[in-house]
Amino acid sequence: MLKTLEIIDTLNHYGPCSAATLMTMHTVSVATLKRHIAEARLLGADVASVKVGASWSFELLNGPKVMPLCKRWIELERGRTLLS
Repeated sequence: MLKTLEIIDTLNHYGPCSAATLMTMHTVSVATLKRHIAEARLLGADVASVKVGASWSFELLNGPKVMPLCKRWIELERGRTLLS
């Protein structure tokens, strides 16, 4: 979940990003990136994908709507622990 939220945050912060850039920034394979993009969409992120030549770019279209909750989820995910 955390990686998906971080990808949403990256798209919000940097704007449109190529798949190659996202894979490098988040150390994921193309298959894993596709899974995270699909999960982001299920969570409510409106992620548009645009094919330019042979490569894909992704853009978050509803950042202002989803980012307040996304940032809070990131905080909660990073703070999870099995220790009390």
